[in-house]
Amino acid sequence: MTNFFVTTPICCPSRAEFFSGRYLSNLLATNEGPENCMQANTSWVGSANNGMFGILKNAGYEVGVFGKVTNNQGAVYADFTKYKSVSYYDSPVKFDDYYCLDYVHYKEGNGSEWSETIDKAHPVYGTPYQTPQLGNRSFEWLDTVAGPKPFFLYIGSHAPHYPAAPAPWYENAWPELRAPRTPNYNASSPDKTAHIRQNPPMDDRIACWEDEHMRDRWRALLSVDDLVRDLTQKLRDLKVMDNTYFIYTSDHGYKLGQWRIPTSKQHPYETDIRIPFMIRGPGIQAGSEPAGMYGNVDLLPTMLDLAGIAVPDTVDGRSFAPALLGEVQERRAWRTEFLVSYFSGNTIYSDHSTIWAPKHFGRDICRSSKVKPDKVPNSPKGHIDHKLCKEVNETGAGACYMVDSQASNTWRALRTLNATHNTQYIEYDAEFTFDKVDFHEYYDITADPYQMRNLYPSLSDENKASLHQAISKYWACQGATCP
Repeated sequence: MTNFFVTTPICCPSRAEFFSGRYLSNLLATNEGPENCMQANTSWVGSANNGMFGILKNAGYEVGVFGKVTNNQGAVYADFTKYKSVSYYDSPVKFDDYYCLDYVHYKEGNGSEWSETIDKAHPVYGTPYQTPQLGNRSFEWLDTVAGPKPFFLYIGSHAPHYPAAPAPWYENAWPELRAPRTPNYNASSPDKTAHIRQNPPMDDRIACWEDEHMRDRWRALLSVDDLVRDLTQKLRDLKVMDNTYFIYTSDHGYKLGQWRIPTSKQHPYETDIRIPFMIRGPGIQAGSEPAGMYGNVDLLPTMLDLAGIAVPDTVDGRSFAPALLGEVQERRAWRTEFLVSYFSGNTIYSDHSTIWAPKHFGRDICRSSKVKPDKVPNSPKGHIDHKLCKEVNETGAGACYMVDSQASNTWRALRTLNATHNTQYIEYDAEFTFDKVDFHEYYDITADPYQMRNLYPSLSDENKASLHQAISKYWACQGATCP
């Protein structure tokens, strides 16, 4: 599906929105407890009555979970166990470690977790690399449940997230691949929010690391391709492929140097909020693509609709099952606007995480700093103390490459796509209340697909007021009142 969006372009909130069907405005954490994950309340995910896993299990499905669910994995898995909202889970303790040897299991009936440590010298399934581990573990579970009783299998591979370590047998793939040099790559942005506006030009060291990260991400995805191939064959072998829906998607988009922002998401732009979404299964015509704007909050109600299960009143999203099945669209017209938002919790720079690379790559190939030779530099001067990385207002005058800012990257946006408008309106407010908006952006994406010209200053006062009113109304929606 071409026009599929996330309502928050970063890992944990996006996943909580997928699993609960709720917008971030209705999913905010109210405290700093273990279920607060990047400002989202993940208690909905492990809920027996309001989350994807628990609802399906209550409806009689065998529910198996493998791999990353949310970034606060321990809290969600504790809820799975407490509320018995899954039948089985089997995942690495450190979901972000591509070679984690410690796994945690839960099986309904046992009532508690148990641990497993892989033998590094003689690993089960022949390799400790995470993606094939998850695939093989899920296949063994399928052998026990596929049959007359319905099942729901969730596989959350960490690939291609940081550090995007590829499997050993794919480490040398794509040797010439580079990050896309789109018109907005390394582009000055004098009319964007402050932390982007201030980013200095990326030098060849930053570009070198961006290219390596691009290669790594594609290399890591080769193992995901293998998993998808083997999973579809497994379903055919079990003779359940023809009555199984298969969904493939992601939790956010990505940037690799666009607008001088290295290796990042969490911004309102097309690079970050658009995601791949593919679904196949009974009643869906091969190659078909429903017209309309769809998002991660719509997946839960769509799945429940396809399964003939009632959708809880707590869900903000809408089922697009009728569109998938080629049926007459439901009672009310489908939306032509989509709400997106992000609540920044940290100010971070281009060195916020590691990138996989061969030994001495940073020193010998990218000429990185002697201080941290195998990490992306955070400034044109190499690695400098974060205390020196002050956000400034002047275009291109910042000391460091910022990828997030508590001061200037908390926002909400209205993405519009209809017969006459292909636009995006953005409001920034560090308090996330939007009673007093700090900065605005507005883009005509048909005329400016790379979002390089902020047209907000040229809008009439009437247009500005109308846009603010429209996004405020959407922001206040809940359940069936959401578009």
